[in-house]
Amino acid sequence: MRRDVVVMLTRAPYGRVHAPEGLRAARGVAAGFDRHDVTVLFTGDGVYGARTAVDRDALNMTGHVADLAEQGGQMVADRVAMAERGVGEGEIADDVAVWSGDRVTASIRDADRTLDF
Repeated sequence: MRRDVVVMLTRAPYGRVHAPEGLRAARGVAAGFDRHDVTVLFTGDGVYGARTAVDRDALNMTGHVADLAEQGGQMVADRVAMAERGVGEGEIADDVAVWSGDRVTASIRDADRTLDF
């Protein structure tokens, strides 16, 4: 049974394994038997991981991001969390959409499952 799954990346990307492990989990869920619809949400300090300036290769994110995209998954950044941290939309990577707080809240509320990293 296909489900909507939101994987929330809530921690800063450097010095931790949460960002690449969250992306690895997301791509696995998207590629699984049921091919769930997966949204990776960069929120809280996780928005720092959505920036263009992040070295995805050093963080072991590149392959996970490519596989997630191949499976139809999407990545989004929380505009409210960005504003609280002084991260502008121009700093966000091209493959990451920016969503309003209402849309972020609705995606979490309406998800069949959420995973927090």
